[in-house]
Amino acid sequence: MVAGAIHGLGVSMGSDLPDNIEDPRFNYDHHTKNGVIYGDFLTQVKRSIAKRNDAEHTWGWKYPRAQVYMRDVVEDLINPCLVMVFRDPIPATLRVTARQGKAHFDSDRVLKTMQGQMRMVQANMTLINELKVPTLTVSYERALKMPEVFLAELAAFVGRDLPCDVSDLLNFMTPGSYKKPPLQTA
Repeated sequence: MVAGAIHGLGVSMGSDLPDNIEDPRFNYDHHTKNGVIYGDFLTQVKRSIAKRNDAEHTWGWKYPRAQVYMRDVVEDLINPCLVMVFRDPIPATLRVTARQGKAHFDSDRVLKTMQGQMRMVQANMTLINELKVPTLTVSYERALKMPEVFLAELAAFVGRDLPCDVSDLLNFMTPGSYKKPPLQTA
């Protein structure tokens, strides 16, 4: 939802993006699943960053576990900024356990999944503190409850004007399933 809103505000998030707006070039899990070692992945990401820096003044990517490699690439970024999305751990945990085909009443599985969710939150908090770059922290649930406020805050943070008609962005933000990213406004 957040990456789609950023894209819809006119910030390039990549080309030929899947509906989840995760550019495969920046998805560490995608590469390791295919046997790529970290050093080779890092080399490829740095090449992608250099190309994007040359092509775009402002651009971004979505990868929920970017803290895995962000420390190793932050120096390659021009004016880096972070948008960190935080979710209520209960629905996030239940979504993961449901996707795994596990019952919500399997308390051991739910607890283990929630602990993993909390470790990711802590890793993101540590990254924010270490990098000391401008960071917008977003509550996913608050953004859903007050989408116009969220869009105004996001537009200001990414340096884009909020379009007069935000209906496409609001439609994209409606929970449910992944949707095609909204058309860029700028």
